[in-house]
Amino acid sequence: MAEYTTERLKEQIKYETERWRFLCLLTVATGGGSLSLLLGEPTPLRLGLAIAGLLATVVLTLVVWRQDRHIMRLIAQLPKGDI
Repeated sequence: MAEYTTERLKEQIKYETERWRFLCLLTVATGGGSLSLLLGEPTPLRLGLAIAGLLATVVLTLVVWRQDRHIMRLIAQLPKGDI
């Protein structure tokens, strides 16, 4: 029964790591897109979209950080010999 729990925990860590990787890519893409809006002619629409994108980037950065902490907690739950 303990082996099932360890294997399940390993699979959960793999899943959460893939999710973390996706969130990192999404954060970079959103931040890059927002900054590129600032490179053109500063119209009110572009500035509004850039600000919204930068706010989304900040929120995504916090989600990535929280996801990283969650993964570290899952790794800490693994038995010492299984790391």
